[in-house]
Amino acid sequence: MPQLTHNESTKVLRPRKHSWLALIALRSVLFYVGASLAAVPFLLLWPGICLSRDTVYAVTDRYLRIQLWLLRVMCGVRYEVRGQENLPDTPVLMASQHESTWETLFFQLLLKRPVMYAKQPIFSYPIFGPLMRKLGHVPVATSATGDTMRDGFRAGAAAVKEGRNLLIFPSGTRRLSQDGQVQAGVGVLYQLAGVPAVPIRLNSGACWPYGTFFKYPGTIIVEIGAPIEAGLDRRSFMAQLSAALHG
Repeated sequence: MPQLTHNESTKVLRPRKHSWLALIALRSVLFYVGASLAAVPFLLLWPGICLSRDTVYAVTDRYLRIQLWLLRVMCGVRYEVRGQENLPDTPVLMASQHESTWETLFFQLLLKRPVMYAKQPIFSYPIFGPLMRKLGHVPVATSATGDTMRDGFRAGAAAVKEGRNLLIFPSGTRRLSQDGQVQAGVGVLYQLAGVPAVPIRLNSGACWPYGTFFKYPGTIIVEIGAPIEAGLDRRSFMAQLSAALHG
């Protein structure tokens, strides 16, 4: 899988002068204000949550496109998706690096509406909970036991068998890509799903870093790698996935 170049890596040249940092802070605030205002008409459509999944997807996709536009105009954050030809028409297991909230929001729009895992408390939120359930996402307990993990694996594999792509973040938490470790459970999920796995590299943390509201100008690059064939033994799969994501 091609590597992101130095200029595309998770490190960016961020301005150090206080005036520049103040400008970035202001632009970031304007983005959040714009995103909040843009949400109002979509909240008025909330009774439509009872409509079909495709209809709900169409509405949320429109809102996400508005957010991407606001990111570009307000914060100078753009994106580029490479390797779309590596996503087959048949269901796959998407295994992505995880650096930012950016991918949890926009992969729905950019990667053929995959099923995702999300922390269980989110499903109890007044707005996001019903939305997550409607879109078929899978809850994960914050203190998962062996039984709950197996239930999550089976739910993900069932979504694949229904013809949907399944998105996972093998590192588990948001962190810079070079520090990530592939969790052992990913191999179990790969074997249960029985489909190819597609590795995805990205540098979202450069523009939307974890732990701060600042949005730094730049281009987020999403690089979709060649699929890892189905049916490998767990050790071989884990080695190939680790090399594709962090090699």
